[in-house]
Amino acid sequence: METPLLLDRKTPFERTWSGPDGRWAWVGVVNNQPLGKRFMVTAFSFFVAGGVLALLMRIQLSGPDNDFIGPQVYNQLFTMHGSTMMYLFAVPFLEGLALYLIPLMIGSRDVAFPRLTAFSYWTYLFGGIIFYASFLAGTIADAGWFAYVPLSGPEYSGKGLDFWLLGLAMVEIAGITAGIEIVVTILKLRAPGMGLHRLPLFAWTMLVTGVMIIFAFTVLLVATALLELDRSIGTRFFDPLAGGNVLLWQHLFWFFGHPEVYIVFLPATGIVSMVVAASAGRPLLAYPLVVAAVVLTGFISFGLWAHHMYTTGLPMLALSFFAAASLMVGIASGIQIFAWIGTLWGTKPRLTTPFLYILGFVFIFVLGGFTGVMVAVVPFNWQVHDTFFIVAHLHYVLIGGVVFPVFGGLHYWLPKITGRMLSEGLGWWSFWLNFVGFNVTFFPMHIMGLLGMPRRVYTYPEELQIGGYNLVATLGAFMLGLGFLFILGNFLRSFWKGARAGSNPWNADTLEWSVASPPPIYSYHRPPVVHHRNPLWNPERVESVEASRAADAMEGAPERWRATLGTGVVSARPMSIQFLAGPSIDPLVAAVGLLLAFLAVLTELYGVFPVGVVLLIIGLVRWLYPSEALLGQLRASTVPERAGLPLFTTGSGAVAWWGMVSLLAVVATALATLLYAYFYLWLFSQEWPQEGLGPPGLGVALPAYLGLALSGGAAWWSWRSFNRGRVGPTFIGLGAAGILAILFVALKIHEQATIGFGPQDHAYGSIFFVIGWVLILLVLGGLGLTGAVALRLREHRWGEEGFMALHLQLAVTYACFVAVMAILVFIVLYLAPRVL
Repeated sequence: METPLLLDRKTPFERTWSGPDGRWAWVGVVNNQPLGKRFMVTAFSFFVAGGVLALLMRIQLSGPDNDFIGPQVYNQLFTMHGSTMMYLFAVPFLEGLALYLIPLMIGSRDVAFPRLTAFSYWTYLFGGIIFYASFLAGTIADAGWFAYVPLSGPEYSGKGLDFWLLGLAMVEIAGITAGIEIVVTILKLRAPGMGLHRLPLFAWTMLVTGVMIIFAFTVLLVATALLELDRSIGTRFFDPLAGGNVLLWQHLFWFFGHPEVYIVFLPATGIVSMVVAASAGRPLLAYPLVVAAVVLTGFISFGLWAHHMYTTGLPMLALSFFAAASLMVGIASGIQIFAWIGTLWGTKPRLTTPFLYILGFVFIFVLGGFTGVMVAVVPFNWQVHDTFFIVAHLHYVLIGGVVFPVFGGLHYWLPKITGRMLSEGLGWWSFWLNFVGFNVTFFPMHIMGLLGMPRRVYTYPEELQIGGYNLVATLGAFMLGLGFLFILGNFLRSFWKGARAGSNPWNADTLEWSVASPPPIYSYHRPPVVHHRNPLWNPERVESVEASRAADAMEGAPERWRATLGTGVVSARPMSIQFLAGPSIDPLVAAVGLLLAFLAVLTELYGVFPVGVVLLIIGLVRWLYPSEALLGQLRASTVPERAGLPLFTTGSGAVAWWGMVSLLAVVATALATLLYAYFYLWLFSQEWPQEGLGPPGLGVALPAYLGLALSGGAAWWSWRSFNRGRVGPTFIGLGAAGILAILFVALKIHEQATIGFGPQDHAYGSIFFVIGWVLILLVLGGLGLTGAVALRLREHRWGEEGFMALHLQLAVTYACFVAVMAILVFIVLYLAPRVL
């Protein structure tokens, strides 16, 4: 007699971590593993689309005077190919890989803010759809993936640029939120004992990359917003006839653009370090130097943006500094290459497919590095700046330096993700097709550039005598495409016919290889405790009493809500039981609201804009506002007591505090970008304010900004009163802060309405109004946050479980930050024109 099938053999702990049930199950998932896979699959789909566009361009360039496609279509393909690879593939794919692997690698059950990951994915997907919806609308962006003005301005480009700008803005928001997720997860959710000196190198590179994304992507987000304002409501940031400046766009774009190269390159080097160590069977040589090189590369990359502007007439002294910074990055890259060589020296590494791709990367990237040093030299750059030499250099760095390591990493980690091995035979075929095809495609472009072939042109005359080189490059491109098809076929084959992988098929050293393949959705039933940089190669367990108690208490627990261990930033000492949000459709609701607001701008149906904003706010409130049922489960849990750790902490011990710090870093960067634009426009204006205007009056501004500064002080007083157990003064402080903030908003709107000029009149008016409205929106956000905290204080017991202490601290931190930013804005907008 057969045993009846048990419908659900999961434990309560496993059911808590399982995905949601019902009709909204797929869209309500917030776990890092399925969302990481969605990021990677979506990004790879865009990669295929971008590759098809590239092949169409190569067909057009295969012979002189070709008429396969015309100049307009070529410009559109050129723009969408570059934009797809730079914005829709490289960063999202690496962020998806990190979101999947980092928790496994550092011993966490999930990322710090699971619902933020879901929001990030939906905004990324919607942004990519807006990008490619321009094909359906029959109006495609054609100003290049860098969108230089005035070609991308309202006078010289059509609606396709609006699709491009608004889609890019959503992708940027997704990138920033995912970057915050990665940074906070690595800093606060590492396994006990995994101090920063024991952090795997891929995690180190993603930590630095996440910080870079927060700053670089925010600058680009501001730049795209300013350009879209020029196009949609008629501001004049980039209109020279109204005091604007076209080079402002280049400065803002390349402040993102050059760090972007290292944002995708650094994670690739992290992949290389992991594969090299596993292939050699020993720890990476010079780990501290490699970490220092990664951090140094991330820092220096922000000083290289004018590397792309050598021909714009910048002073020679400034160009010398940028050239020196460009050469310094080569030193940091050299440290890593010599570390990889030293690790392999004297060993007999296995020539697996992942290792083959890493060897191909080293060869190609070194060649790309040589040409990078060449174009960093100003006189040589002047000669080849707008030629195919730059195209060749760019692809040697980005395909050789990023795509080859990514493919190596996929062959390395896909067995962990799917539980099945890939075919080594298909892997070797794919590698050699890609390696040979890549060099056949792009090496001749160096020669074509030196012979005078300009970039961004759809054809060339036969007299230039480069038709043969172009034909070879086109044949190489199709070989490269065939190699990618072999990779895709290998991936698909492994899902059904691949051999079972086991937990550690490569005999690697990091924590992700200690769990089953594929890993359980909760990653770790008992949180691991780390005592060595290579934990699987040094298996003896040496656990402190504190770490052992915390890990034992978390084994298969809590059962009714999701949690992982929160640890110290530097030492990874256990500090708290970190609550993790469960399944919800609210991130999707918020993303749909953002999408509606952007579509309202795109279609000029501005009445729909408030609907999108309201939907966004509803999604955020439902997402962030905990239910009474959840709070009851938290109160009833005995896990914190058994672990000897608090459920809620404040200050740097709290994960939410680091999330707030990251958010404020984004806001501070955005305001700094606007203030940079203010001074840049001032620098190149004959008078400031423009058109004979005097400095803005202080009659309304002084009480408004003074009140906002006092609002921050009142919020801080409320926090001090709360810590002293004084109920009345706490509410008085919050109330005073709210009233003063409302007064600021009212006075600021009155000033905007009566000041006598508008944002469409001149560049000064544009920057003045935009900075003012950004500050108003920040204050309104603070009012919402303060109001929610005040409401919670009235509903719950005083300081219950530290819950209110944390939330009040976050609200006060935000209020004080906005007050400081307001003081800075007041000095720049109102005092600087009077004294400078």
